[in-house]
Amino acid sequence: MGAAIVLILVGLGAMAAGVLLGRYYVPDDRQLRRTARHSRAYMRALSHLIARDHDTVVSELRTVVEENVDDVEPYFALGAMFRSRGEHERAIRVHQALAVRERDKRKLRQRAMYELGLDFRAAGMPRRATRAMEEVLLEEPGHEGALRALAALYEEQARFNEAAELWARLGKRRNEDTSIREHHLLVAAAQAALARDDLDSAKQLLKAALRHQESGHFFAAAAELAAARGNHRGAIERLKQALVAEPALAPHLLPGLIASEQGLDDEAGPRIGKPDDLEDTESPAEDAPHLASGQTALVPVEGVALVPSEKPLASVSERVLALLADVEAQTGPRLEIALIRAQLAPPSDPNAQSELAKDLVTRFPEALAARVATARLALAVGESDAVKSALEVLVAEQGSLAWALRGRWQCAHCGHRPGPFSWRCGQCRRWDTLRMETGVEPPPLPPRERRAAPRAARPEGLLGAAPDDSLPTPTLDPGLSDDELAAAGTRRSVLGRVGGWFSGVWRRDR
Repeated sequence: MGAAIVLILVGLGAMAAGVLLGRYYVPDDRQLRRTARHSRAYMRALSHLIARDHDTVVSELRTVVEENVDDVEPYFALGAMFRSRGEHERAIRVHQALAVRERDKRKLRQRAMYELGLDFRAAGMPRRATRAMEEVLLEEPGHEGALRALAALYEEQARFNEAAELWARLGKRRNEDTSIREHHLLVAAAQAALARDDLDSAKQLLKAALRHQESGHFFAAAAELAAARGNHRGAIERLKQALVAEPALAPHLLPGLIASEQGLDDEAGPRIGKPDDLEDTESPAEDAPHLASGQTALVPVEGVALVPSEKPLASVSERVLALLADVEAQTGPRLEIALIRAQLAPPSDPNAQSELAKDLVTRFPEALAARVATARLALAVGESDAVKSALEVLVAEQGSLAWALRGRWQCAHCGHRPGPFSWRCGQCRRWDTLRMETGVEPPPLPPRERRAAPRAARPEGLLGAAPDDSLPTPTLDPGLSDDELAAAGTRRSVLGRVGGWFSGVWRRDR
């Protein structure tokens, strides 16, 4: 009986406690409400971002950050937003604070350092950006974003050898073929080594580039190397291979070809043997792949002169013409080579000039340059009928230059060329800016010099004032001394690579 009374009392007490708890207890749902507010703030920020209302996006993200300082994602979003708006200093402060706060969390610190590197690059601080990306790769060698960003930074700093190594790592990681880019970067590094008069490094870099493929770029750099060693015959063979691989490079390669032929005349005797020791075979392949490598203008403002202003000697011209004819026999008719042959034709041989003029008109009837070259040959020969015929082709009613007497409307503000006249330009929407343009094409804008200081004097090369003149101008300061740049542009040996790998492992584990 007593036990039953105890059970009844316990049940009544539990029932009373439940009623009281249900009536007066208020659960602590502040975390749930905070999470709901954050979700709404994220959605509002996303909608404003889509609408490009960046100020409101920043305001919403700052609201989330102020309420929850432990979550790092709003900080990363806020830093990226600052960077996209051009507020680089604020973005740098956010990511620097994250890198310091999360220094014990490896993944978060790497992410903050990567974002910090992007901030530095966007803010125009390439040295700091390079150091940040190098630190990310030291911790995580396979970080694809850091590999790509650092390769671009190295390339803009003219550190071509290091950029090639990074592209090789990126290609292996992504299982992509980056051999073409690696090839051109290694050749560019060899040209930079030639400009430093470091022939051994240039040879090793060209050998490394040859493992990927052959190209006109490679053959031109190999010709530079052969000329630097005094091997003019080897330079001629390499230039011929470059012309066969890419005939459009003829205006760029012709000065080197003439210089090499003149160098042969200055030698006591001909050199017999291999052009160079970059290959194992006695003579490189005749049919090289047609891979373009960017033509370099000798006169960038007024156009590329196909033939140097100072004509070579008659014997040199004859040998150059014979070589160009051999190249044309392998590649087929090429307008660039035909124009060069027409301008190199000896004036003392009117029959040869007449044959060249007929050949130009027959093979390239629609090319304006071919008609101009034909007219010049006719003037050189001095035959009135030939001169009259050439002039009719150029300036007759349906001639190639008849357009010079017909005008067209062009906007004086933006250069837009509409068809009929209009008082308002359809492109820039400015009023009363259309003017008649007749005859002469407007001159192109001169390229902006992005180099902080002019290049120092360097050894002259075969194809220009220096072997690296045809390389892109460095747009970023690497922050390294000349000796450090030279060491970075040198191909390391196997022992050096192994030592570098152990050094990197030691630095990561320290």
